Amino acid sequence: MSTEFYTQASRYENLVRIAFKCPRGAKNGADLSFMQNAMTMENGDSFAKHLGSFDKQFDKVKNYTSKALIKLSKTKPFSSEKEFFLDLEGKINFVGTTSQLMNIVNQSMEKVLELRE
Repeated sequence: MSTEFYTQASRYENLVRIAFKCPRGAKNGADLSFMQNAMTMENGDSFAKHLGSFDKQFDKVKNYTSKALIKLSKTKPFSSEKEFFLDLEGKINFVGTTSQLMNIVNQSMEKVLELRE
């Protein structure tokens, strides 16, 4: 597991945790392991095979990310940028790789951090 995967996956976890104001854990997908597993499987590593196919794991992560973006669009102070978050959420159905999904996560986190200041 590369440190790059860990760093990226932790940004995903932070986005979900901020959106749902929840601790780390399986609820709402607020655990970096969901994204790490998808990245690992996409990379061809086999330790996560017990989780099912890459597509199954990736769809799960996309769904969690989608729900987080919708939640952000309804929660202050992030709701001031509702259209931004909903626009990114609309793009999730068209991503096919974890790096494309992470691009959405990264854009979201940049906006979240900007709005929290």
